[in-house]
Amino acid sequence: MTPLGEEERNSKKYEAEYIAWTERAAKEIAETLKKLNFDRINKIIEFYEKSLEHPASMHFPLESEEKEKIEKLIGSNRVEKTIWLKTKALIFAPSILAPSTSSLDYGIAMHRRFFLRGLWFSIIALNEAYIKSATEPMLRYMLEHEIAQGEIYKELAAQHIKILSSGMKGVVHEEARVKAIQRSAISADELHRERQLILDLSAQSPLVPTHFASASLFKYLEENWEEVKQFGLASQNEIERELELSAEKFADWADFSCSAFKIFLLELKREITMTGAEYGAEIV
Repeated sequence: MTPLGEEERNSKKYEAEYIAWTERAAKEIAETLKKLNFDRINKIIEFYEKSLEHPASMHFPLESEEKEKIEKLIGSNRVEKTIWLKTKALIFAPSILAPSTSSLDYGIAMHRRFFLRGLWFSIIALNEAYIKSATEPMLRYMLEHEIAQGEIYKELAAQHIKILSSGMKGVVHEEARVKAIQRSAISADELHRERQLILDLSAQSPLVPTHFASASLFKYLEENWEEVKQFGLASQNEIERELELSAEKFADWADFSCSAFKIFLLELKREITMTGAEYGAEIV
């Protein structure tokens, strides 16, 4: 088999495995949604449907006072070339912290870097309810964690490490967590309350796969080019120039992530009720 054929086969295998995982995740999340009242379930389903129809709409800019609060907590010089957005959703991914394959990790922030039209863009997206509910120590800890993770992943990219195992992701998470605790000086009690807040929010908010959330951010850049292009940076070194080619393929990956989210939503609707008819997914 040619290298190209092998790459295509591996890609198809990954896509099939990811879709199967997405369907399993939908079943798990449906069990959480069933505990909510009917009106809340409907609002979450409406959010999902709107996001699927228009992925870029899942994220929107911070209010000026929210941006000022962040700059005050971590310093404006550290975020001057970062695009800050927020969303009503929490993100989820396969657990790197729990041994069970059915477990999911939930997050209230996402730090991503994209290459678009010859420029690199850094984005940090935050959960809107978390911004409103978190104390300043919690918020600073979360921000420091996202910044630390970005630094670590950039170091790994410099070492030409592109694919990380679950174990390696766990190492990155823990290293970033330790750095964030040190930089924010958050207390153990406040840290515990922060974890509980995330659990509380995950029980009542829309939950979306990290892949779809990333695709949403990418499409946000595409649709809001005139507003965001000022944040773009050209490749700073040879490593970033080498990464440009693989980064340019992200548009296709984003389209696949949207297709997978459609399957997730269909499975979620089926699982919420016996027939799914109330949510437009009646089983014949």
